[in-house]
Amino acid sequence: MNQLIFIPTVSFAVAFLAGLFSFASPCVFPLIPSYLSYISGISVEKLIEDKSRHAKKAVIRHSLLFILGFTLIFVLLGLFSGTIGFVLKSIWFMRVSGILIAFMGLYITGAFNNFKLLSFLSGDKQFSLSNKPTGYIGSIIVGIIFAAAWTPCIGPILASILFIGATMHNTIKGGELLFVYSIGLAIPFFVSAISVNLFLTMFKKLKKYVKAIQILSGILLIAVGILIFFNYLSVISLYFGNAFHYNIPYNG
Repeated sequence: MNQLIFIPTVSFAVAFLAGLFSFASPCVFPLIPSYLSYISGISVEKLIEDKSRHAKKAVIRHSLLFILGFTLIFVLLGLFSGTIGFVLKSIWFMRVSGILIAFMGLYITGAFNNFKLLSFLSGDKQFSLSNKPTGYIGSIIVGIIFAAAWTPCIGPILASILFIGATMHNTIKGGELLFVYSIGLAIPFFVSAISVNLFLTMFKKLKKYVKAIQILSGILLIAVGILIFFNYLSVISLYFGNAFHYNIPYNG
């Protein structure tokens, strides 16, 4: 028996927001000036002065290549998750994915802060490179390492987007979803590269709201998880007049 399942474009909106929320995570947001300095080879002080046009161009170039590096990794993960979903296309796979996404959302809100066994979900690994590889290729490599090193830190959010990608039951759509997630993460990073002073001003204003942003992202994922569990994302999709249609074998 086949059941028509809608894969809504709203998933891409969720992925984009998830990228923004990942940027605002406590282990990424405060370290952006240091990242910009690391990939460009220009001290934070000079970046803050923001007087050298040559220095600004260098930071922008290196930041774009850095973004390319982590985007490559996340898109590959998305292609993998979409492939897994294609192989395991089942209403029960969607329900399990919905439960796991909601669980990740609860974790992000702090509901499991007293469960130390789950602390691995929010850990992070620092760079193992003592010096940045030289040149533009080096910035791509650092972006790739960033994706690997900070994946545990943004793990709950990233894992949720990967599960959403899997429920699309389509390899390409999984990759596209993670590309949109990467764009959400990349835009504020690129804005920071254009003006570190602007970032520092933004940081001072948003610092006190980081926890609230985390809770908001968790609530969003809980809602998405519930919708995926009951296959109600199609309702939202129809409301906005956008949907992808796939005939998915129904094994339930």
